[in-house]
Amino acid sequence: MTYRIPSLNGLKAFEAAARHLSFKAAAAELGVTAGAVSQQVKRLEMSLGISLFRRLPQGLLLTREGAAYLPDVSRAFDVLTDATEMVAPALNGRKLSLGVDPLVADRLPNGWPRHSKELEPYVRETRVTDDVELIWSNELDALLLAAKTRHGSLSERAIRLNGIAAALYFVTRPGLAECRQSRAILDALES
Repeated sequence: MTYRIPSLNGLKAFEAAARHLSFKAAAAELGVTAGAVSQQVKRLEMSLGISLFRRLPQGLLLTREGAAYLPDVSRAFDVLTDATEMVAPALNGRKLSLGVDPLVADRLPNGWPRHSKELEPYVRETRVTDDVELIWSNELDALLLAAKTRHGSLSERAIRLNGIAAALYFVTRPGLAECRQSRAILDALES
């Protein structure tokens, strides 16, 4: 059987840009430039023969076709992730090491994340630090920071602690930005 699917890189660029409604934020997550994401999406649109976004001065807006396409593309990546984790269970079982900025640690519940049973499968250790170099040296997988700063190709996501506007930033390598472990940590913080 021949599958009629467009470039997976184009689909990844579209899915990330659609979630963030920003080529720049998608680029930070994927570890590429905003121009590369824009070009991948443009090639995807050309191969499909439709526009997926309206490009506005203040950001992106999904077209009707883009909004209809996004849920199935996201679901397809979830299916691929599940299939990969079934044949390579070590990927699913891997726990992240998490650094927490001292300024952030004061805002978290005492003992977080150890007190959270739902995070037990996802977090191996927590260390109080704000040293981004520990991600580059693979000593940490992710870092919660109190202030937004530029971290090169690392993914940086602003988060709201327990639904309250707070200047917290989740920093990790792009490949870990959307993994189950990262999503579980972010969900626990934002709920």
